[in-house]
Amino acid sequence: MKPIKFAMRSTRLFRKYFFTFINILLVSFFVLGSVMLVFSTATWLAEKGNALKTNTEHVARLVSDICGDGTLLDASRKRLISSILVSYSDVLDVDFFLCNPRGEVVACREDISDLVSPALCTRHSTRRIPIVTAAHAMTSSGYRSISDPGGVFGEQMLLSFDPFYVNGKAAGFVTAAQQVNRGILDYMKTLFRAFLLAGVTVLIIDFFGVYFISSKLVRPVGEMVKATRKYAKGDFSFRVEVREKDELGLLAESFNSMAVSLATLEASRRSFVANVSHELKTPMTTIGGFIDGMRDGTIPREDHKKYLAVVSGEIRRLARLVTGMLNLSRIEAGELELKRVSFDISEMLFTTALSFERIIAEKRIELQGLNTLEAMPFHGDKDLLTQVFYNLIDNAVKFTPEGERIIISAGHNKDEFHIFIKNTGVGIAQEEVERVFERFYKTDQSRSYDVKSAGLGLHLAQIIVNMHGGRIAAQSDGASYTSMAVTLPLSLK
Repeated sequence: MKPIKFAMRSTRLFRKYFFTFINILLVSFFVLGSVMLVFSTATWLAEKGNALKTNTEHVARLVSDICGDGTLLDASRKRLISSILVSYSDVLDVDFFLCNPRGEVVACREDISDLVSPALCTRHSTRRIPIVTAAHAMTSSGYRSISDPGGVFGEQMLLSFDPFYVNGKAAGFVTAAQQVNRGILDYMKTLFRAFLLAGVTVLIIDFFGVYFISSKLVRPVGEMVKATRKYAKGDFSFRVEVREKDELGLLAESFNSMAVSLATLEASRRSFVANVSHELKTPMTTIGGFIDGMRDGTIPREDHKKYLAVVSGEIRRLARLVTGMLNLSRIEAGELELKRVSFDISEMLFTTALSFERIIAEKRIELQGLNTLEAMPFHGDKDLLTQVFYNLIDNAVKFTPEGERIIISAGHNKDEFHIFIKNTGVGIAQEEVERVFERFYKTDQSRSYDVKSAGLGLHLAQIIVNMHGGRIAAQSDGASYTSMAVTLPLSLK
């Protein structure tokens, strides 16, 4: 009952499917009935014609036997011929006539003249078969046609002609005439009643079959309409039930996949808004608090320089956050195009690492590997890749404790460049390794070491590397080291 209930609700699409199928069925029945009627009529005429031909031959042979000696017919032989014509006429519902070679009727079931005399039938003296047809009838045994030769009968007749013989010579011919319309109409009525009964029965069965099939076809579409309405309201929990593995089933699977993507996107959007709000709120609160403190005298004038430096740092933090979000927005919108130039990756790594010389020295970090770098020519966006390795080295410097090491190494095989930036003394928990590239994600270690980070650096790094056809991955044992591996294609494109 559930499919029927659903189909009643699926107004337009259900009606479209339902009436389309019904119309196809009706047209099919009409075509089938027409073809069957044509072939049945042809078959009926052929069978009737063969039967009429056979019986006409029998009548002609009997008449030839009765008057074959050429003598005048006596009363008994006339009655015999009359009885033959009457019996055949009654049994077959066919009119039989005996005609002379000129096509004139010389005898019928009610009037038998002397067949060898020129006398004509008194009842049909005005009926005459055209001379051409008579000539065919006299020379062609079993000659038949569907016509009204010379307008003799006033309607289409099924005719059969066969000559009879007197003294071995054709003395005339037997004409058998049956009304085509009356016979075929009776046949068609019987056939139509049988076809109508079978057709109505099949249509009733097909009606329910089409109803069920239409409702089954429409049901997934109805569920998708319901899903879109829920999605429009922000509810992405609804899933379309996949019942078949056809095109509609694939569409339902795509719909469910889209719902998962929308749910993920919505969660990301909410997380993005929450993180951006938090990241903007913290420095703005700090800036506002210090500025207000300096204005109302809470902060002494001699400390203004100190707190202005803090305010300047927070402003730079805001600038980095806004720049990162703008770059991220441009990349996701497809507006940021790579400006490819040829440069040396090793030289870029060396220059970028030296920009952290002061803080590395302050933390007494041992920087290893720069002296072993070999030239690695690459064709890509130098500014964006510089930002990638700046972020990676910056993270390594921030999270490396005093006295530990940062190891930078690079190499290549026949297809790819491999760059590794590894720092010791601190690691990332295994459950967080795969998440460090998520937008605004911060590990527990990050929250302790780098409270001013917005969590966009690694996410941007991953996008930029991917734009160059490469990949980036993080590795850590959770306690003693963290390593970032960047792979870039070797071939220049």
